[in-house]
Amino acid sequence: MSILERLSDPELLGQMSLGQKLLGSLVTAVIGMLVCMVVLAIIMLAIRIMHALMSRKDAPAEGPAPAPAPVPAAPALADGECGVASPCAGTVQTLNAFDGAAVREGDVLLLMEAGGSVFQFPAPAEGTVARVCAAEGDAVSAGQVLVILREKEGESDD
Repeated sequence: MSILERLSDPELLGQMSLGQKLLGSLVTAVIGMLVCMVVLAIIMLAIRIMHALMSRKDAPAEGPAPAPAPVPAAPALADGECGVASPCAGTVQTLNAFDGAAVREGDVLLLMEAGGSVFQFPAPAEGTVARVCAAEGDAVSAGQVLVILREKEGESDD
């Protein structure tokens, strides 16, 4: 059978056509997947570039890092007084205590924001606020005394 006869045979032409269709579909699918992969790679690269640019704005200026602020000296406590200190660095958000205020054990003296969380500082005992050592908006260090309480007579642990 000559090539011309094969090409004119409807059965062979139909099979060839089906094979070409299958091959064409397969090639189209592979090309489509490759295009999707290239687009995803470009998007990932753009995200990395944007992240790098954004982190540069937040980066500190050249030079040594500033020294941490020193912890203020703890005020001297008289007999019957106790200090409420910050366990970590943060910012005083709300101050509920004031000099001379009577407080009960568990009363919230202040709210402090640290690391995106807000912490309550309850009074450790019943008594009177002897002194408030911080103001709203103050940045405080770990260990800094924020409020000094004069415990109610007979309530001291000493």
